[in-house]
Amino acid sequence: MSNISEHQQPQQNGGGMPAITDQQNQLNSLTPTTTQQKTVSIPLQSLPLRPSTLTALLRSGFSTTGDVMNSCHTELVPSNNVDTNTNHNSMMNIETNSNTTTTTTTTNNSYDNFAKELGCSTTQAADYANEIDDALGSIGLPKVSKSQQNTNGENVDSQSNQTDNNIMAPHQPIFSATAASILRSKAINHFPMNGNNQAPAPAAKQIVSFSQALDVLLGGGFALSELTEIAGLPGVGKTQLAMQLCVNSRLPTTSGGVQGCAVVIDAEGSWSGAAGGDRLWSMANALSDHVKLSASRKLARAKEGMPQGSTTNINEDSIPNWFSPEFILGGIHIFRVHDEASQTCTLYNLPKFLLELEHKGTPVKLVVIDSLAFHYRVASSSTSSSNVGNGNSNKNSSLSTTHNLTRMAAFLTELASEFDLAVVAMNHLTSRIEKDGNNNKSGTKLVPALGESWAHSVTSRLIIDHYRQLHTTDGNMDEVRTCTLVKSPHKPSGTSLFKITDKGIRGVSPQLLQSQSQAIKRARVD
Repeated sequence: MSNISEHQQPQQNGGGMPAITDQQNQLNSLTPTTTQQKTVSIPLQSLPLRPSTLTALLRSGFSTTGDVMNSCHTELVPSNNVDTNTNHNSMMNIETNSNTTTTTTTTNNSYDNFAKELGCSTTQAADYANEIDDALGSIGLPKVSKSQQNTNGENVDSQSNQTDNNIMAPHQPIFSATAASILRSKAINHFPMNGNNQAPAPAAKQIVSFSQALDVLLGGGFALSELTEIAGLPGVGKTQLAMQLCVNSRLPTTSGGVQGCAVVIDAEGSWSGAAGGDRLWSMANALSDHVKLSASRKLARAKEGMPQGSTTNINEDSIPNWFSPEFILGGIHIFRVHDEASQTCTLYNLPKFLLELEHKGTPVKLVVIDSLAFHYRVASSSTSSSNVGNGNSNKNSSLSTTHNLTRMAAFLTELASEFDLAVVAMNHLTSRIEKDGNNNKSGTKLVPALGESWAHSVTSRLIIDHYRQLHTTDGNMDEVRTCTLVKSPHKPSGTSLFKITDKGIRGVSPQLLQSQSQAIKRARVD
């Protein structure tokens, strides 16, 4: 249920001017004063706001539109001893000369109180209010900002004096920013100053996959602050790679990791079952053993007094006994979603959950969606079957899905940037009909699903495919996969190999590949 709050408007006399008494003059000298009206208060998480906007509001204690409206309608009114020549927004200025007395009202709206509570500039506060107004207007609810009246008694937008109704005109000014200022702002947000007014050394910016060839292909691993798509056929290893990334996101910074938590949006049920839990446990157990063994080796080298490549201050406490499989799995949060509506709702409410973990000192460094395409494709197929013969309905449904996916991609990209985390979205492959120069069907081709709009929105795109099975020295079989980087703004395209083992994702030894290739050649000759 929405919270309905009733507010009374100040009474007016017959002349249309507010009735002013001595008591009201005393109240006007207080700071702040509130202009009240009937409002509908709904949670901010239910509005399609940008993650940066929602984060700034939640961090400042704003949880509903009613909170924002009360702040926007609260004016910082100066006391009576302030110079009358000072120009304040929403104040009456009386100009008197020998002939006439003219009363003028400024139409600029003041967001001083809203900006003060947010701890930002008035311009930034107005931008936040504009965005909330647009979101409320899209669902037919009143704005949170104030509406003022012009000389004709008509309500005008509090953000602008323009009466132009050109829908192509921007709602707010667009300001440019230099690349240096963007990097500086990002560094301040993600690496706050310490007590010595110095920024700490930045932590790792990639989540490693435990396959050296794949990490080299990606420039060190899966990058934070980016939206990465992994596409492939069913059973090719997409979920296995995502599980390894979730486990590796718990890796301590002393071992080259990002030391964060992981959030999984489980659309297909691969994570929530017993098999998914067992697989995560085996990967976490292998990672825990690897970290402890690595620390033990460093300690042994330090005790031997190796002068090169060793850390001499390593002691017995350097072995992280606390880094157990239970600790690793305790930082992987899984949300099971059963339809498109619950998936969308969960994703748009993630900023609040991320803030809660951030305040607890356990920031999230990875968000996995497995898979984003599943519910969209199920909903699309059911809609198409119910609208057989109705071409317009199918076209409108397709346009609506494209619009939702584009908004979702923009949301996930900004979520990754705002919280400095990696967003990894799994995708399916679908068949696309290829045509020749004469527009005749020439065959089919497997391409990632969700269309071209989604493809343009992701930062990087990886396609996983089967390679072959390799016989290991202990007689087991390892599933080898190819991973092709087909889109990246900062890395060249390429292909790498990795294998799926009992312990998780691992790199493929060049010696093993060479020996297997020679064995295949000998078999062909024979």
